[in-house]
Amino acid sequence: MTELDQALSRLQSTAPEYSGGLSNHGPMVAEALHCLGHEALISAWADVYVPRLEDRAAGRPIPVPQQEAGLGNGDFADWRVTFEGELAEEPWTKVARVWIPVLLPGYFAAAMHGPIRVAHAIRALEEEETPLRLGELAEALGYWASRFQRLPGDVGSAHRPGFGPAQVLAEAVRVPAERRRIGFLTDAVGVLDGEKGFAKTMAGADLECASPSQLIGEICACAAGLYIENPSSRIAYVHALTGPSALRLMSAYVDAEDLRRGIGYALQAAAALHCTHSEAVSTAARSSGAAEQALSWDELRYRAACSLEEHAIKLTEACWRENRFQADERFRRASADAITHLGVSWGGRGG
Repeated sequence: MTELDQALSRLQSTAPEYSGGLSNHGPMVAEALHCLGHEALISAWADVYVPRLEDRAAGRPIPVPQQEAGLGNGDFADWRVTFEGELAEEPWTKVARVWIPVLLPGYFAAAMHGPIRVAHAIRALEEEETPLRLGELAEALGYWASRFQRLPGDVGSAHRPGFGPAQVLAEAVRVPAERRRIGFLTDAVGVLDGEKGFAKTMAGADLECASPSQLIGEICACAAGLYIENPSSRIAYVHALTGPSALRLMSAYVDAEDLRRGIGYALQAAAALHCTHSEAVSTAARSSGAAEQALSWDELRYRAACSLEEHAIKLTEACWRENRFQADERFRRASADAITHLGVSWGGRGG
């Protein structure tokens, strides 16, 4: 059994959230460490992380007629059991192709942890199909379905030619500090409901101005730059990058039209985080220092893995992945900043 599967065996009885709503990063980080080339650290990371988690609840299958209405109902256990049943009857690739298009409109699910977890589960299954990895896909799809969350606006419905991701994120109007909501990222974006400016900007997005791969890369590169420019909101911008990047790992399981549609939802999610977390004054001149920026990707991967900090690990893996598709120095800068400033895992203390 691989180190990844051993970690999944330790995590399979844990709930998808803990401490009142924090997402369980366990399976995602274990798979990211595997892809970073530091599988030997997975067990040590699990030793640090697992004690903070809670036991998962029992559930029962959701009848087909009730599934559409049940999206976003928070009944994770029932959704998990539902997908366990589907995966027992059909190949996982077919289940993914059926359900990912259904779930795309709720891409912001749990601050995008829903689609991110599905993406990591799919990549693990593409490498090797095991019962534990199938179980993790059921968990991941269940989490996305249970936390399904739509954002306001119809992306691309009144597209402006050439108004791609960089332009959308640059034009997106930040919510004034006095109107922002404190709490989880899923709560913070609620202030955008009824924001005509946000909806108008998203409607103008041109999702045909480049190839799907280029569009995903552009969203992620912009998010990496915004991460550097907004150091007081690092965690929000971690997800503005890792969330859209997850779509790349799922792209083989949607058709061309749904992939463009998914890019719109991923861009909308990144823009929502930007509008609700950007700082009043640009801090683009801030950086993690020339020494950190000069580190090779091998060293960045190693330092991220050794930090055992879940966000630093996931961000670095996503930045490394995206940089291999579409090189951009902002990915290196964001990774260097993460390993410098996000610290180390708080382990069982629940940080």
